[in-house]
Amino acid sequence: MKSHARVVVVGGGVMGVGLLYHLALEGWTDIVLVEKGELTSGSTWHAAGQCPHFNGSLNMTKVHVYGTQLYPQLEKLTGQAVSWHGCGGLRIATTDEEVNWLKQVYGLSKLANYEAHIIGPDEIKQYHPFLNTDGIKAAFLTVTDGHVAPADITNAMAAGARKLGAEIYRRTLVTDIKLLKTGEWQVVTDKGNITCEHVVNSAGSYCDVVGSWTGHNVPIANMLHHYMITEPLAALIELEKELPVVRDPYSHAYLREETNGILVGPYETATAHVCWDGKPPAWDFESELVPPELDRLTPWLEKAAERFPLFGESGLKNIISGAITHTPDGVYLSGPAHGPKNYWMHCGASIGICQGGGAGKYLAQWMVHGQAEINMREFDPRRFGNWATKDYTTEVSIADYHHMYYCYKPAEQHQVGRGLRKSAIHDKLAAAGAQFSQIFGWERARWYDKTGKGEAYSFKRSNWWDAVKAECKAVRERVGLMDLSTFAKFDVKGPDAYAFLERICANRIPAKDGGIMLGHLLNENGFIESEITVTRLAADHFYVLSAAAAQLYDMDQLCWRLKQGERVTIADVTDDFGVLVLAGPKARDVLAACTKADLTNASFRWLTGKEIEVAGVKGVRSLRVNYVGELGWELHVPMKQLPTVFDAVMKAGAPHGIQLFGTYAMNSLRMEKAYRGWGSELTNEVTLVEGDMERFVNLDKDFIGKAATQRSKQQGARIKLVYMTVEAGNNDCYGNEPIYQGDKLVGITTGGAYGHAIGKSLTFAYVDPKLARDGEAFEILMMGERHKAQIAPQPAWDPKNERLRG
Repeated sequence: MKSHARVVVVGGGVMGVGLLYHLALEGWTDIVLVEKGELTSGSTWHAAGQCPHFNGSLNMTKVHVYGTQLYPQLEKLTGQAVSWHGCGGLRIATTDEEVNWLKQVYGLSKLANYEAHIIGPDEIKQYHPFLNTDGIKAAFLTVTDGHVAPADITNAMAAGARKLGAEIYRRTLVTDIKLLKTGEWQVVTDKGNITCEHVVNSAGSYCDVVGSWTGHNVPIANMLHHYMITEPLAALIELEKELPVVRDPYSHAYLREETNGILVGPYETATAHVCWDGKPPAWDFESELVPPELDRLTPWLEKAAERFPLFGESGLKNIISGAITHTPDGVYLSGPAHGPKNYWMHCGASIGICQGGGAGKYLAQWMVHGQAEINMREFDPRRFGNWATKDYTTEVSIADYHHMYYCYKPAEQHQVGRGLRKSAIHDKLAAAGAQFSQIFGWERARWYDKTGKGEAYSFKRSNWWDAVKAECKAVRERVGLMDLSTFAKFDVKGPDAYAFLERICANRIPAKDGGIMLGHLLNENGFIESEITVTRLAADHFYVLSAAAAQLYDMDQLCWRLKQGERVTIADVTDDFGVLVLAGPKARDVLAACTKADLTNASFRWLTGKEIEVAGVKGVRSLRVNYVGELGWELHVPMKQLPTVFDAVMKAGAPHGIQLFGTYAMNSLRMEKAYRGWGSELTNEVTLVEGDMERFVNLDKDFIGKAATQRSKQQGARIKLVYMTVEAGNNDCYGNEPIYQGDKLVGITTGGAYGHAIGKSLTFAYVDPKLARDGEAFEILMMGERHKAQIAPQPAWDPKNERLRG
């Protein structure tokens, strides 16, 4: 056994082996995989091997599509036989909203470049003559996906990795992982220790245990999942072509042909539970199954027999019942763990066979090159914080399992595992009708419902429309108040704090106390990692803000960029401050009634901040900046005293018609101002030049990513962000809609909203730079229909920022 390696991957399932293979393909060959049993002996070997293309996420779709392109070629690439069944698939829709979902995903199929068609019930028989089409409104037909034998692709990728120089140690139990003083990791096994630069937790059902050795929280649940295979049927033996895999929301199951029989795998919508009473499996648990529980599956099996009557006419041959890992949001964990560098997660996949190849490819790119070619944020383990406790993870993972084939509409979320993080005025907002969504554990108001009915979720404009319109008009015409306590907040202090921030930010750090700037942290390739707002409170004290979902991510971005010897401390103060956004033409009048501070332009200019006393509360960090494009302030108040300031502002605002507003209105208002969003317009896939953000780059100083930013500017952008008006119907751009000129695909939207103040639907999009001309016309495919769009020359609202400076 090696004593040193560049990378050690812990776990020999499809995820770990897929990563090993792709690291070797990227040129890293001093790599090792350690597996306590045989390859695939955890949950991989008993998986059904489904490889679907249908998915509501573009980046996840790219992961899936890569797998279905790789697996048929693996035998040729590695010399290891692979049983690939490219039979295609049918995703059934039984409601109008499910049909809308098919239409949305159809747009993604164009961007991900796989063949798909939406067909009616009468056409289904051409592809699946045995399916009962009662209650079916439409189906999503995919042509090039299918299913594969899990052990085949895992062993093939292992063979390929070995040929490229990787080593695999089977029957070797990892018992501990330690961080050394050198910054390296030591992997302790029963056959010796390996010191490495990078360690990867790909331990499948054991990944939470392995993570606990180094203090990492790994939110996974081992769900019990069944599928069964019938005896061979004459009707299937006689078929010339294999039937497509069916995914049916009525029976909440996948149904397919398997060795001339029928395979049915239900995701029960009730009674699902974790394996082993939530405890980790024993270390000697390998290629074993869990006792089946067919009785409680009867309701879903009966529905499966209705949908696929042949299933009810045949006897069962095999029953597979085993553990599959599941995260609270159903998305695997892949990326850096929070804390010391070079500890990577690559686990938690519930559809791991399909995802193993693509997940390995894109994480390998991230590890080797510092970034992947797709946006990895939805896979990043740091999307969960310590609020994702074991109880939370179990409860929400079960709910997610129950909803595997449920059609979640935009903004719709699980209703379990809620109320984990609340601002101090949460109950006051709830009493006012706040409709909350969960973001990084926080409850944050989307909009305010005075009817008491709550939101009717839909792919189209719904019952929130008029309420959000009123909220937007209140901000534009009078004054609005929003709770944005969810901001990630950091105090960066020390004698070297200014020089540190200057070195890591592309923009110039304020040189005077009270200055505020918008900055971006880039990687060495010049691509955008983070967007932060920096306020200089003193020469050695800077207040840094970023997105709620980026709390752990940006803490790492800051800490990992520190150089040895720099006299800087970085403290996460997110929970210490609540935040009120007061914005609108009357904002100064309202705040003036609550403070003795001078709020005039002469004393308190736009893009400045200072500590003032508000409603008797001292130490309120007041920043004259906001994301809605109006005169206003962000009031960062000690969290315990937030109710005092909130009540005072609401009282002072009553004569001016103050109104609470939420994130739906904020999105509409920011789109009118053409403000970019981190994670939508600004991602690790683009440079600041491509994101049309050059005004936030200062090339007169050195910063991380400067050389690459200059190259992007000199060589010309690959793509360019543009701002457009859209002739929308009853829905607006969500993001990831394809853009056409004639029959040519020329771009992709990043997000959008209806601008209530200007009466137009708006979107951002990336297009070929040659097409980024004012007035250039396009068509956007939205919900199956093309809508005309045109590039706008300037922000739709207050393009000269006169209202902000008022």
